[in-house]
Amino acid sequence: YTLGCKVNQYETQILIQQFSAYGYDIVDSSDAADVYVINSCTVTASGDKKTRQIIHRMKRTSPGAVIALTGCFPQAFPEEAEKLEEVDILVGAGEKKKVLEYVNRFLKEGKRIVEITPHTKEERFEAMHADSFLERTRAFVKIQDGCEHYCSYCIIPYARGRVRSMPLQAAVEQAKGLAAEGYREIVINGIEISSWGWEWKDGSCLRQLLAA
Repeated sequence: YTLGCKVNQYETQILIQQFSAYGYDIVDSSDAADVYVINSCTVTASGDKKTRQIIHRMKRTSPGAVIALTGCFPQAFPEEAEKLEEVDILVGAGEKKKVLEYVNRFLKEGKRIVEITPHTKEERFEAMHADSFLERTRAFVKIQDGCEHYCSYCIIPYARGRVRSMPLQAAVEQAKGLAAEGYREIVINGIEISSWGWEWKDGSCLRQLLAA
């Protein structure tokens, strides 16, 4: 179940691919399941409320299911997230690609897992690659994460951390691969895509990426 922005939706698609490749059957989030994964949003108070509601609903549907919560809510408010007793696995926004690993570990050991690493200045772009999409002609590439504007009304820099950019050549290679698979349109996304390349301080800019 995904709440929030296009970046969250993209990252959930990658999680779906990982679980499917490992052998899990993917079902609708409203169906009974052995494992539920919630990719949360915390931009608004209603997002936090919706996350809690979804957790309660899933637990009612399948009382014995494993529930993993990842995304911006546990990253921005780890203490609040840890109070959610129904959640078996808590994973921060920067470690989503390890959700499958943590779920498998929990199924084996049965011990609650909390893996929420605070954002740091040294943090690098987390490479995650989706190679299949629901749409047949349009593909997505995440090129950037984080924001450094620290607007007084916005939690995003605390939830997503500082600006981290996908290296230009890696973005080009992803685009080539998707084009080779037949996709005719590539949509780039990120938390604040106009800041792509800022952290390198070498003049890199979004226009350069698009041209490449």
